[in-house]
Amino acid sequence: MNKDAEKWNERWQERAQSPWVPDPWLLRILPLLPGGRLLDVACGRGRNALFLAEKGYAVTAVDIAAEGLMQLRDEARRRGHALEVRHCDLETLPDLGREVFDVVLDFFFLQRSLLPALQAAVRPGGVGVVRTFSRAGDFPGEAPNADFVLEPGELPRIFAGWEVLLHEEGLEPSSKGGSLAGIVARKPLP
Repeated sequence: MNKDAEKWNERWQERAQSPWVPDPWLLRILPLLPGGRLLDVACGRGRNALFLAEKGYAVTAVDIAAEGLMQLRDEARRRGHALEVRHCDLETLPDLGREVFDVVLDFFFLQRSLLPALQAAVRPGGVGVVRTFSRAGDFPGEAPNADFVLEPGELPRIFAGWEVLLHEEGLEPSSKGGSLAGIVARKPLP
């Protein structure tokens, strides 16, 4: 098992009794999301995946931490929701499919080399959602690893050619220091 998997498995074991509360920003952007098939990458315990399954999405949740995925699968089963979980290391650039998801959700996992695959997995007319740490804004501190922090204006550049439904950056602090950025962008129709 690699070090990232060990770290995240330990984290989700420690938080096994944490409530299943979706990210507040997801609640805000929910009206912008089409229904259908949804991919939640780096889902952790799957708090967002579980919430969206309850809203009727056909959810596929992907993460490196088998512990988090097991907790998600068990809680979904307990609540009577079917969803697919995939245990994989996203740093190996797995095949996520082409144009198979109506929504691809990426919260707090920035791996720039994976972004083209995430975009390719979105169906035309579907949306990509990214929410993570940013250098924009005047909040103190910095996120732990500079490689995983967005530069100001980076998300609109990544989604150039897509219809930006919402883009925010530097408006609110991160709990780890610095600020947050997020985008909801619709993939153009052919």
